[in-house]
Amino acid sequence: MRLAMISDTHGNAVAFEEVIRDLREQSPDAVVFLGDLVMRGPQPAECAELLSGLNPLVSIRGNHDDYFARYAEVSDWQPKNDKEAMNVRSFEYNKRLLSSAEQRWIGGWPAEHTFFADDMQTELYHAAPGALAKIVWPWAPPEELAALHRHEATRLVCFGHIHHAFTRNAGGRTIVNCGSIGLPFDGDNRASYSIVDIQGANMSVQIRRVSYDIEKVIRVAKQRAMPDVELFELAVRRAEFAYSFSKSAG
Repeated sequence: MRLAMISDTHGNAVAFEEVIRDLREQSPDAVVFLGDLVMRGPQPAECAELLSGLNPLVSIRGNHDDYFARYAEVSDWQPKNDKEAMNVRSFEYNKRLLSSAEQRWIGGWPAEHTFFADDMQTELYHAAPGALAKIVWPWAPPEELAALHRHEATRLVCFGHIHHAFTRNAGGRTIVNCGSIGLPFDGDNRASYSIVDIQGANMSVQIRRVSYDIEKVIRVAKQRAMPDVELFELAVRRAEFAYSFSKSAG
């Protein structure tokens, strides 16, 4: 079985389109989406259409997708700090561009999923079991990586969230992070996703990097007067986390 693992498009449909072109050349048997379809980028509706067209095996709810489950209206979200205020601005922008049906779809995805890929039990998360926003870095100690599972029989764990692609082994399991399509933070501004090939108990993992027209998505963001566009521009150009706030911001 050949699985395509994609995640963290963050409203960047320009990057998503190029990944889909590359992905189709890989001829996967199934696609799984690991969360954070929208927010931060300028093209939420386009990303929703692109993901729907892939007919993913499952889509996992990320921390940014979860806003659409938690808040029916923008006014329901009272920000407690500067970081939340920025997210509220992005939420308002996204709600204007997404239909009510798309918002319900995004907010209704499961937080995790366990299934068999061939004979290999596999667990899917956005961040970690029971947590939509936990940070587990590629350089985490083995015991921290080994905790990323619910079931002892699981041999493959896939997650997103951190925008750093990597593959490591820990606790007898293969841990795969497919990185981010729309906002990589690992210093490589090409879109990132993973191909996992499984044959019985055997497996190989590819981290694929795909170039796209960064200037185009920045133009779209500016033309649409997307909030906090200067932070988005910095993030996509440098492939660095550009959304830092003071410690009091949380």
